[in-house]
Amino acid sequence: MKSLRLLPMRLLPLLLLQSAACSGSAGNSSSLQVVTLAAILPLTNTEYAWAWPRVAPALHLAVRQVNSDPELLSSLVLRLVHRSSENRAGFCSDSMAPLMAVDLKQAFDPWAFIGPGCDYSSSPVARFTTHWGVPMVTAGARAAGFSVYGAVTNTGPTHQKLGEMGEVLMEAFGWRHRAMLVYTDNKDANNDRPCYFAAEGLYLRLGRQNLTVREHVMELEHLRASVREIRDHGRVVFVCCSWDILRSLLVQFLKDGAELEDFVFFFLDLFAEGLEGPGPVRPWFRGDEDDQAAKLAFRSVKVLSYMQPQNPEYLEFVETLKTDAKEMFNFTINDSLYNIIAAGFYDGVKMYAQALNETLSEQRPEPGPGPGRVQRPRGDLVTRRMWNRTFPAVTGLLQMDESGDRQMDFSVWDTVDLETGEFGVVCVYKGSTKQLIMQEGRSFQWPGGSPPADFPECGFKNNKPSCLARTVTMHQMVAIVICFVFVIIVTVTVFIYRKLKLESELAAQLWRVSWDDVQMSNLDKVLRRACSRLTMSLKGSNCGSLLTMEGNFQIYTKTGYY
Repeated sequence: MKSLRLLPMRLLPLLLLQSAACSGSAGNSSSLQVVTLAAILPLTNTEYAWAWPRVAPALHLAVRQVNSDPELLSSLVLRLVHRSSENRAGFCSDSMAPLMAVDLKQAFDPWAFIGPGCDYSSSPVARFTTHWGVPMVTAGARAAGFSVYGAVTNTGPTHQKLGEMGEVLMEAFGWRHRAMLVYTDNKDANNDRPCYFAAEGLYLRLGRQNLTVREHVMELEHLRASVREIRDHGRVVFVCCSWDILRSLLVQFLKDGAELEDFVFFFLDLFAEGLEGPGPVRPWFRGDEDDQAAKLAFRSVKVLSYMQPQNPEYLEFVETLKTDAKEMFNFTINDSLYNIIAAGFYDGVKMYAQALNETLSEQRPEPGPGPGRVQRPRGDLVTRRMWNRTFPAVTGLLQMDESGDRQMDFSVWDTVDLETGEFGVVCVYKGSTKQLIMQEGRSFQWPGGSPPADFPECGFKNNKPSCLARTVTMHQMVAIVICFVFVIIVTVTVFIYRKLKLESELAAQLWRVSWDDVQMSNLDKVLRRACSRLTMSLKGSNCGSLLTMEGNFQIYTKTGYY
């Protein structure tokens, strides 16, 4: 569940006064026809990037600039009104938002709706505005499904564009077979399921490229199961979760003996919340015993985030936004990518005013509702003028596609210092050209020396038939090892047995004869007897020798008794 950061209750009257003041400002210009813009955004929960205290200063600034521009809507004046899309718990509500839309429609009959921002809140409002024929301009509502609503124009980042970037990444590195989406998903009623919708954008776009896309919902209590799932089904993995869960997952990979150089993890931190702060950018660092393992594992991680605009107009806009938010709501806005959402709403109001001005200038003269009154144009005509074109904007050139979505730029972060494990932007993706542009002096770091294959040569389970012919299976390997061990045991046993038997025989000493047990006979008598026997059978015998005359045989005779 998203943690709440609510404005103090004492500021609620101030918020209501801000809306009332804005509503009444047009009453001072009685000669001008009022064009009401109805904003539906969270009132107090500033954890949302599109919360009213974050976005209202940008909307008021845009309204003031349009009203002060003599070339824009010269006979009209913009008025901004606001209602909250929060429930009593302070979260975006898919029931409160459409109720507020109906109330605003009945009370003010607005020319356009601004917001909502949360996906579930925006969906019913998008259905209503499309039915009413009223333009809906937002910089939230990032889910891919909003392209089916003809009234919705999105001047902020969308997951549809995230999916397009995923396509370009896959093509750039030669991954044409398989991708995997791993994410956490909290289905609590108060959760907007950001990871689910981010994964959906990638799933829809990658699926169009004849890629096999597998998804897996990750649970912190079952990380080992997630590791097995990834090892069995993916090598190019897009991950959406918290930084702590990602770190635990990768450390578990190492503990389970996985070769991380065979994997690449594209982590979705779209607002770069884990890459901010002073000092080196080391998202793996926690100061615990797993730091070294995490540092090694994070070499396989590439981080995807929105690109921070660097043009002078945007930097000046952010400073103005900080000042106005402090004055209007006593709320402190920090430097973060959340500010591109406020800039998107600002650009949306300016773009709507431009499109409305162009539509009115080309509108055929018709009898108006009264003297000096402007005939309100059809909402779909104004909406179509905002699509498939380019506008100058505070964030740079605002390029809208044919579906009413903004072309979005992204940053790709990677390890830039292997020694310290520091991360930095190595590449940017330009949505208008759909190209990856490397940063000067930087390159991607691959633990294996090159991008890993998205499909292993022998399959994820080493069961490809062509590989089985030249490799042994696990069962075969086990049988070979068992046989080898058995042969070694038998051989060692035989040697040991023979050694023990020999030692036993030596110990018995059955072949040894004691000298005291031998009785010697008369040697001279023995020699004469032996010689007489030889002379009877052999010629030239010599009684002084026991050898034959040829000298080839030795004759033994009795010399003693045992």
